[in-house]
Amino acid sequence: MSFEPRKAFRGIRAVFGETGFRALQGSHVLVIGVGGIGSWLAETLCRSAVGSLTLLDSDTIECTNTNRQLHTLTSTEGLYKVDVLGQRLLDINPQLKLEVQRTRLTPENIQEKLKDCPRYVGEAIDDIDAKAYVDDFLFKRESVFIVAGGAGGRKDPRLLDIADLAQANGNSLIARLRTILRREYGYPKGGVKMNIPCVFSSEKPVYSAKEDYLSGDLPAFGASMAVTASAGLMMASWIISRIVADKR
Repeated sequence: MSFEPRKAFRGIRAVFGETGFRALQGSHVLVIGVGGIGSWLAETLCRSAVGSLTLLDSDTIECTNTNRQLHTLTSTEGLYKVDVLGQRLLDINPQLKLEVQRTRLTPENIQEKLKDCPRYVGEAIDDIDAKAYVDDFLFKRESVFIVAGGAGGRKDPRLLDIADLAQANGNSLIARLRTILRREYGYPKGGVKMNIPCVFSSEKPVYSAKEDYLSGDLPAFGASMAVTASAGLMMASWIISRIVADKR
């Protein structure tokens, strides 16, 4: 079957118009972290006519990812997430310009790994220290980017929202990120906007029973795909809107 972008993405053309469609086709987005949030973010961008995607993640697929991650199947266990997701995206859009990086960003390699970083970025990293130095790098580079807050332990996607990092309350991961950026990177205090948007949930997380966690049977808190996927969709929507608005 031949792939015709204008036909495949006619729904996108109907929503965003021909100018928006061309903007999306000509755009390049980097997704950092393709797990419970990032995998859904990446697929949404692909299905929304974004012409170039870079996926960056060093992890392999595990059975325990089954409850929330798009690429996790019994047949993909042990494979690199970026490889499996990348092949899926090419099956959706064979004309997609795709780059995959099986790598973990560190303070030592970030300059080299992101030297050709595109303008638009979705950051969906779990590690708090990595989030801080990656977000600081993107901010100083003047990237157009959005950050994923903590979604683990939450049940209700209706409690997700997008706000400036300084004003996203009720999310412990975002609170810790704010503290590190202020203490170690000199970002403003006192509720002053940081000009870094984030997707976050204000819902109080549900933790596992202490005995189940201590025995190793369960993680400290789990995750519901209804929330993690919704967070990824919201990030994608924000990025898409920025791409289209920037080209008007």
